[in-house]
Amino acid sequence: MKNLEENKLIYEHEHAGTAIRLSQCMIVKNEEKNIERALSWAIGVAFEQIIVDTGSTDRTVEIAERMGAKVFQFKWTDDFSAAKNYAIRKASGDWIAFLDADEYMSAEHARMIIPLIQNSINSYGNKVAALNSKLANVKDDGSIIKIERQQRIFINRPDVRYERPIHEELEFPAGTGPINENNILIIHTGYSHSAYAGTGKRERNIALLKKALETNPENIKLKGYLAETFYVSGNIDESLVLYREVLDKTAYEKDAYARFRANAFYHLISALMNNKKTRDEADDLAGYAFNEFPDYLNFCYLYGITLYRKEQYGNAFDAFKKAEKLVSDGKTENQKFDVIAAIYIYLARTCEKLNNPAEALHYAAFYLQSHNKRHYGMLKLCVRMLRLKDSPENAANFLSKIYDFKSTHDKKILLRCAKDIGDVGLTRIFLLICNGKECK
Repeated sequence: MKNLEENKLIYEHEHAGTAIRLSQCMIVKNEEKNIERALSWAIGVAFEQIIVDTGSTDRTVEIAERMGAKVFQFKWTDDFSAAKNYAIRKASGDWIAFLDADEYMSAEHARMIIPLIQNSINSYGNKVAALNSKLANVKDDGSIIKIERQQRIFINRPDVRYERPIHEELEFPAGTGPINENNILIIHTGYSHSAYAGTGKRERNIALLKKALETNPENIKLKGYLAETFYVSGNIDESLVLYREVLDKTAYEKDAYARFRANAFYHLISALMNNKKTRDEADDLAGYAFNEFPDYLNFCYLYGITLYRKEQYGNAFDAFKKAEKLVSDGKTENQKFDVIAAIYIYLARTCEKLNNPAEALHYAAFYLQSHNKRHYGMLKLCVRMLRLKDSPENAANFLSKIYDFKSTHDKKILLRCAKDIGDVGLTRIFLLICNGKECK
């Protein structure tokens, strides 16, 4: 671990000649598992690291102090903005990087911060107040759930402060604001299952949101945030009531509440699709969402599913193709990444329904090769399409580019597939590959 003097020396060496000084700020409580990583990314980038502790009972403070951070105590008042604004007041830098303890960035992206700030000032002068950077929410396995933009790097001035006790946001003076022209990526692990296990964070957030709504019962943003927290906590029925209210109350202010409407549409449709009794409502909502947000990957996908289920395969294909185009164009911000792989599954299935085996094979093989070669349904579809035009030998050769014929697991799944679809020729080939023994 680096101490305070080492941090200063690294910073001075890295940024000799620059007039910009960056402060890293963070509020924490019982983050001993995350605090070292949370501070390490900023070494050599931030000239000071400000930690505001709100009552830790573990080794968080000890580790932070050993790493050279300045640690201040703040009595928790059920107000994230109050704690964050206190941290800002303790910072002496020209700009601030305010990440949470469960967030970090690579060394490469950290080194981009000060040059980007300088370039932004050169381009926009005193109009620039923040970098609107990408934030990737990730699962325990590191896969991305969603990428959105947030203002975590901003100018340090008295009229730039956080507002609202929970789901706090920065407020900027008139004529200033954030810019998007940057590729800084912040990794957020806070949505992973392990991040919430045993922490009580969801329960705390629900209580704070309910309290805030008591004093401001018509606040759409608070209702949207509470609906999302209910949803990820498994309180689906309560979340759906609030999501419907968000859509109803923003019907004539769609632009002002686009983010919250999109979120409400997505979770409502996803939940209602899973219940046969509510699928008609899900279909209607999918159509409304697609029309309102035609360039949203998620709604192209969900609308495609409703059309596919209604056997409108031509229209479904168009919707899925549009979704694929949005992916290839990189228009995936604020979209759920878990639908990307599923797009290719439905493209393959839809092409099969449209009697287009070449395209069906293309999408099935792409999915198996790029996403998940263990998807048995896609493997069966792939083999069916192959055998419509190719010999068993050519089909096996095609599959050898996706599967490892030296792997017992791969050979077993291929033999099982050949048997299940009743392909005698392909079964014979895979029995020979398996030497007639280990794969039976």
